[in-house]
Amino acid sequence: MTTCRYLYCKRDRFHFRRRLPGLSTYTAPVSIPLGTTDAGLAHIWIGHLSQEFDRMFDSFLMLAPSLPDALVARYFERCLEKSLSDLRRQMRMARMMGRFGAGDELRQALLPMIYESFLADGFRANLPIHRVDPDWSRETLDAALHLYAVEARKVRSSETDTQLERALREISEVPVTGAEHMAQLREAHVRARLEALRQGSVPNLEVMPVTEAETKSAPAMAELPAIAMMQAPAIVSPPAAPPVIATRKPAPPPASADTGTMATLEAHFDAARDTALAASQAEWSTEIAHVFWRAAKSNDMSDQVMKQRCSDVRRFMFITGLGSVDEITQAHLTHWSDTLKVFPKTFLRSEKDAHRSLKEVLTGASGLPAGDLGLSPDTMRRHVKSIELLLDRARAEGVNLPPLDPAKVKPKKSSRKKHKARPVFRVEEARAVFRHPIWTGCKSMDRRHEPGKAIYKDGKFWIPLVIAYTGARRAEIAGMLAEDVQVIDGIPVIVIQSNRYRGIKGEADGALEDERRTRIVPIHSHLIELGFLDFVAKARKGHPLLFPDVVPTPRKGSRRAKAADPALLVEKFGESFDDAWRKAFKLALDDNPRKLCIHSLRHYVNHTLLHMPGVHDVTRIDMLGHVQDDDEESINTSTYRDETPLDIKRAAIEALPRLM
Repeated sequence: MTTCRYLYCKRDRFHFRRRLPGLSTYTAPVSIPLGTTDAGLAHIWIGHLSQEFDRMFDSFLMLAPSLPDALVARYFERCLEKSLSDLRRQMRMARMMGRFGAGDELRQALLPMIYESFLADGFRANLPIHRVDPDWSRETLDAALHLYAVEARKVRSSETDTQLERALREISEVPVTGAEHMAQLREAHVRARLEALRQGSVPNLEVMPVTEAETKSAPAMAELPAIAMMQAPAIVSPPAAPPVIATRKPAPPPASADTGTMATLEAHFDAARDTALAASQAEWSTEIAHVFWRAAKSNDMSDQVMKQRCSDVRRFMFITGLGSVDEITQAHLTHWSDTLKVFPKTFLRSEKDAHRSLKEVLTGASGLPAGDLGLSPDTMRRHVKSIELLLDRARAEGVNLPPLDPAKVKPKKSSRKKHKARPVFRVEEARAVFRHPIWTGCKSMDRRHEPGKAIYKDGKFWIPLVIAYTGARRAEIAGMLAEDVQVIDGIPVIVIQSNRYRGIKGEADGALEDERRTRIVPIHSHLIELGFLDFVAKARKGHPLLFPDVVPTPRKGSRRAKAADPALLVEKFGESFDDAWRKAFKLALDDNPRKLCIHSLRHYVNHTLLHMPGVHDVTRIDMLGHVQDDDEESINTSTYRDETPLDIKRAAIEALPRLM
């Protein structure tokens, strides 16, 4: 039977279920039990209820009288005047600065058709098919479809609605009291924009007349006696003052962002993206969201980096309540930094956090222990870097900012970084661990610590082995992609590099190519014999991650649970099965008296290579990715050399003893 709209079945009984148009999706829908289990009756009754619902809702919309026609006409004239002025100024700048090209010509040709469609066809998901010219090229069609989507979002955005209401308040005291009023204003705005596009696309070629005031102010040279003209020294006009080149100080943002919750800020950023990226230089806004999107594009941020930076900037707006970059002061930076120190570490791990006000968040944090508050120094430095990139972009656009120094609120790095002291595996201890049932045979998938005949070659099996034969970090292996296993110069290797799921220690977000910490490590022959390459070949057919089974299951109702790919929001890869590893170490090593951990395998590889004859330090560093201070590594081993050849790396890896 065809599914009927608004028909909902629960426990074999049918209900009418419909949301109220215009309200948040967090508002519960209207639900009316139909009192029947008969699907045929339910379909008949649902049709009657749908008609009544529409009639009732339309009557609510018409309770308030519409705006007077005379007022709408005045409003149209004002919108037309402003739209025409803005458009002519933009066109003048583009033409006179040499920025008006073929793309702009195509845009100017398509915009009138698009606004005609808004008026005649309404706002659609895509450009109506009857508006498409059969003679258009593929490039023209793509441009029309993209421009239609951008302009539709712009006209219907909350920023535009705020502009329309503000413009009405400037000419009248009549308030906007309903959806019909807003529809009238939007229609007048679209008509004005269409008329401006028709009139303003052609440059004004008329000679500007000399005004009467200019004529009177000019010296009456013709009235001077001829003799005086001959005897008087030549009158030299004073040189024109050089043009003042000032920083751009755009008009205030057209609409202030709703910084009440992180959810409203996320919606604001989503709505602002296309408008910000499609804006010409003359249309650049000082809104933080707009500046951020242009900064993300100019810095060529990856999707993962862009999402993180965007979250950092939204939290800055959430705390400070600011919507425009030219409002930021040093005091705001200090207040923001101080507030982050008392923010709960678990903020935004629950979906409910996105709908809490700043006061609610801080009130809830006041009862938490000190260890659950504040950001780590590395995370705080990332937040500061996000604001620095935002301010740098604003200055590059000519925004006149006050003296700002985000570095004053950035945690300082210690002059000498000391790694956490961890015990190092000895060869016999490592071999004892890999004799555990996880690697030699267990009872079942749920009984991995009990001896049996089943061997499951999944993340629990492979990740410790790969670490023991490469010296990589846990997150580097647990979060690697299947495509990171490659064959280079005939040698099977693992390319340890940042990806959209996780970064690399010591590599900044959005690092340039020459700043990346990518490492290439040959694959030990023992791993190949155990079937690692066959495992990788099968994994390529599924999730991009090589070990998707180690991605922790999202908590119900969390942001990760609602994400299309929960793996993108994992904070630390490998933590999900730490308990299994610790138990394996404890059982295999008689209660693990030396407190060995998974990272001790990395230390084992480093220690083994460090004391292995014939293995140079640079070979070990190139494979393990140690980040050394300048005073620890000479310029000969850090700068004046190339990457260690793969055959030398392979010889070093093959020298590691077999552990199974």
